Amino acid sequence: FRADLDALPITEPVDNEIRSQVDGWMHACGHDAHTAIAAGIAVVLNRLALPGAVRILFQPAEESNPGGASELVAEGLVDGVRALLAFHVDPTLRAGHIGARSGAITASSDSLTLTLYGPGGHTSRPHKTVDLIDAAARVATELPQAIRSSIDARKAIVTVFGSIHGGDAANVIPTEVTLKGTVRTLDLAVWDILPSLVDKTLGSILAQSGAGYTLDYRQGIAPVVNDEAIVTRVSRAIDSQMGTGTIVGTETSMGGEDFSDYLSVTPGALFRLGSASGGGDLHSASFMLNEEAIGVGIHAGVTALIALLDAS
Repeated sequence: FRADLDALPITEPVDNEIRSQVDGWMHACGHDAHTAIAAGIAVVLNRLALPGAVRILFQPAEESNPGGASELVAEGLVDGVRALLAFHVDPTLRAGHIGARSGAITASSDSLTLTLYGPGGHTSRPHKTVDLIDAAARVATELPQAIRSSIDARKAIVTVFGSIHGGDAANVIPTEVTLKGTVRTLDLAVWDILPSLVDKTLGSILAQSGAGYTLDYRQGIAPVVNDEAIVTRVSRAIDSQMGTGTIVGTETSMGGEDFSDYLSVTPGALFRLGSASGGGDLHSASFMLNEEAIGVGIHAGVTALIALLDAS
C-alpha cells in the first residue's frame, strides 16, 4: 500500500480550525490523510495473523516531476511485490464511498518549454524582422489542435500553455519569447509518441515564421492504468465487508499521478476515497478534508489487502 507524504506551496487560510504549522505550505491534496490511513492500516495488520506479507510505502515528492515513486522503484522497494494499492481523497465524492475504475484513471503529465529566437525590431516594421509574438500566438493556438488532429479522436489528449513571456515594451518586437505548457493523455501508446509528435508539429507551425527555436520536452509520468483483476477483487471484498454500494464508479482525470511508476514493474490499482466536506477542490487554499475518510480508508485498505493476500 502506497501513501504519499508531501504538501503544496499554498498558504492555508488563517481561520482554518486545523491548519499547517509551516507557513506557506498546506496539505491541499490530502496527502496527510493518505499518510494517516497507511499508518492505521499498518497498526491493524500488525495485530492480525496474515497469510503473507504486506509492505507499506510512505512516499515523498509525489507532487514533483519526476516524482518520488521513481526513486522508490530504483531503490527496490517494490521488488517482489505482487499487487500494489493506493487511495487518493476525492472532494467530489461523498465520504463513505470509494471510487473504482479499471483501465486508465489518471493521465500522463509531460512538460514542454519552447524558446523562440529572432533579431528583434520595431513594431512599426514587423516585415523587416521576425515577429516572435505572432509566432508564439500561432504556437499557442495551433499546436493543441494540430496534436489533437494527429491522434485517434477516441483517445483523450490535452495540450495547454500555462506561461508565455516575451518582451517588455509595447513598441518593441522582442528577440526571445518563451512558452511553457503541459501535454497529457490517458493512452500509453499515445504517450510514447508524444515527444516526436510535438517536435515535428512545432517545426511545421514555425517553418514559415523565420523564428529559430529550442524545445525542451520532458516526458514526465505515464498514465495510471489500473489492473482489472485487482480492481474487481478489491471492489468485491470492500462491498462485501463494508456494504453493497460502498464501491461506486469514478471518472478518469486528466491530472497526473506518479503511482504509474510503480505500475511499470508491478500490477496495481488506484482508488478514489470520498472526502466531500463542502470545501474546495484539490490544490486550492479552500480545500477541506472530511476526516471521516480516514477511518473509511483504513477499513477499506485492510479489507483490500487481506483479499489480495487470500488471492495469492
